[in-house]
Amino acid sequence: MDFLDAWRQRATQVTSRWQYAGRVASERVSNSVAGGLSATASVAGEAYTAALDWKNNSEFSNWLTDHLSEQRATLASKAMDAEYLRTHIGGGWHRLYDGGHSLAGSWKAVSSTLPDLAALDQLGIWANEYWKDLVTTRGMPILILDHADQVSEYFKHLDCVNAAQLMGSEICGVSIYCNWNDPAKLVASASATGSSGIVYANVVAPLVSLIGLGRAYFLIKKSEQDDLQGLIEPALKGLTRGGATLLLITVIPGGFLLHLSSGIVISLAHGYVWDKGTENKEAILAMMKECLGNLQNGLPRFRGLPLLPQNSGPASI
Repeated sequence: MDFLDAWRQRATQVTSRWQYAGRVASERVSNSVAGGLSATASVAGEAYTAALDWKNNSEFSNWLTDHLSEQRATLASKAMDAEYLRTHIGGGWHRLYDGGHSLAGSWKAVSSTLPDLAALDQLGIWANEYWKDLVTTRGMPILILDHADQVSEYFKHLDCVNAAQLMGSEICGVSIYCNWNDPAKLVASASATGSSGIVYANVVAPLVSLIGLGRAYFLIKKSEQDDLQGLIEPALKGLTRGGATLLLITVIPGGFLLHLSSGIVISLAHGYVWDKGTENKEAILAMMKECLGNLQNGLPRFRGLPLLPQNSGPASI
């Protein structure tokens, strides 16, 4: 009996150890998958926003127009274009000026043209006509402009929103959701997507980024950490990542898909280099001191200048 009791006790201990190891392994796999999804969503959102410049926006929007809408003139579409057809106001940018393409103006044009239809039928026709214009490159206006005011093409793009930009906002939203409880990642992702949106007159991306920044600020306040200096480094990480992606995508020839793929690769490479640089700050700083010393010794006019202090560490960011 003593032997059986000892054997049972030993078996119970082994089983408990295996169960504990299984739980640990499961948690590690779960955390790894969650981290991978978070990183993938962040990189995809940033790369998409960076690749969605005016030219590629046109390319992608034209593809969406050809495959997801039927562009033909109807009574409703002519009613929305009535002011432009009468005066040709604004030319290719007439949606910003004619008043027939805002939410209220387009609904008024469609409902007044088809008064005999039921309200639900009018709503369906209006939604279809609004979508037909929203999916195009110029999209639909946010604010109606006065044609007498001269504004640059950048602000005209900024005053428009289209389906391609809205799709990007959903990807950025997924990125924010995946990083919902990590203020550093929220700030980095928001900085990258926000900077790309501002450069390319994409008003949607910065607005979505504000949600991430607000959430990061809330988490810092909730943890009773009034010092926001810890967010400076992730903000710089996001800005440099977005800047590097924008710069390299600009010089890389090709279309939207190539730029999107390149943006993902650039973002991943930047993240790897940044993390390695963070891990080896002391070594990098020592190498910089050595290079400055060699440069100073090689140039006589700089020999009298002081070098960096020996005890100086990496700058606190």
